[in-house]
Amino acid sequence: MVETGAQSIEDLIPLALRDTATATFRYVRVNLIVTTVDAVIEVFIRDGFKLVEDVKALNVNAHRFMRDGDLSDVLVFPPGTVLHLHPLYVDGSVVLQDKASCMPAHVVQPQPGSEALDACAAPGNKTSHMVSLMANKGRVHAFDMDSRRMQTLVELTTKARCRIIETQCMSFLDVDPLDPKYAQVEYALLDPSCSGSGIVNRMDALVDAYASGGRPQEPQGGRLAGLAEFQISIIMHAMRFPAAKRISYSTCSVHVEENEAVVAAVLAAQDEFGLAPAEQVIPTWKRRGVAEGGLTPEQAACVVRTLPEDGTNGFFVAGFVRQKPADVEATRRHLQTIWAGRPAPQAASEPAQNQHQQTNQKKREFNKPADGKPAGPMKKKPKPTVDTRKQNSSLNGQRARSAVTASGPPAAGAGGASKGKKRSKRRVTSAVTQ
Repeated sequence: MVETGAQSIEDLIPLALRDTATATFRYVRVNLIVTTVDAVIEVFIRDGFKLVEDVKALNVNAHRFMRDGDLSDVLVFPPGTVLHLHPLYVDGSVVLQDKASCMPAHVVQPQPGSEALDACAAPGNKTSHMVSLMANKGRVHAFDMDSRRMQTLVELTTKARCRIIETQCMSFLDVDPLDPKYAQVEYALLDPSCSGSGIVNRMDALVDAYASGGRPQEPQGGRLAGLAEFQISIIMHAMRFPAAKRISYSTCSVHVEENEAVVAAVLAAQDEFGLAPAEQVIPTWKRRGVAEGGLTPEQAACVVRTLPEDGTNGFFVAGFVRQKPADVEATRRHLQTIWAGRPAPQAASEPAQNQHQQTNQKKREFNKPADGKPAGPMKKKPKPTVDTRKQNSSLNGQRARSAVTASGPPAAGAGGASKGKKRSKRRVTSAVTQ
């Protein structure tokens, strides 16, 4: 902010957007890796906030907050509440994330000790949310083809003390589901590029906006059809992972073409996965999907929609669950189709996790809570001895990623493709949430 001359986070928002920047409630997700919801509530009460039970008490500028009624790890504050300098946010104990954006991880329900993937992972808040629900145990494969956005993911997940993420800077569509490396992947979170038509809380949208060098644009002409085609391809590709049993699909769009129509097309194209029942998809949330785009009323009741009038961004979430065993031969045919005319990418390499861990070692180390209170800073550990095997592994990983790039141009839209150059903007992304 210093380099931009801004005096506050709000100063970074274009004047035309400031009226809608704080139009929704301020949602706070508790990072269960380092603390508990009760411990965070105690801190806010000690800091002068009053815990209430009625959302009507959350008036603008009121020093009040409440537990969210749908998501167990989310707290709700009045619109306009500024928490970017609060110690709990600064040390990673809480994440400022719109409620709707917190829904996909709760829909996919990754279990501690399991393996999961995030197909279009950057800037990383949904990735870290999965790690939080997994108690930092297991493994999460994070893919994004934009190196700048991937660096933002590394920074944000490092701040959140995530230790089980393997990053791969590549298009998810270039990942081989039959690679033994992914044989144990059971959960997939899919939040591919979309029109962004549901975003009203521009504060939460600035991570993506700055990472792409601008702000979300409304779809024009046949862009919705192109986005839907890409979104369908991402879901179908995730379903080809042999051990995958639960998948969440989400967009920050209000268009049926990107939501219900995409779900209907996927259901019609295969029979291995069906919709997760409504009681497994944020059951207390009243607003469900619409019976359009090919969905029946019964199917529409199994998906979730949010609108600005609900106090959040416009959003859509659907869950898929496996109904039949994986068809490996169908997966091979699927791969032959998407890789037609170019060599199949090489198997993903091991060093991605090492690179993320090495970045973590360069960051400040934190104590894990022993008394239920948010963790505080600790002294840096002695510098570890250099492991040449990891260095060689990292070099091999770079060569593998180069080979993937050489195999053909990446699919448009997978995690964004814009390049930003101002260092000040990259700093902004660590203070503004998706």
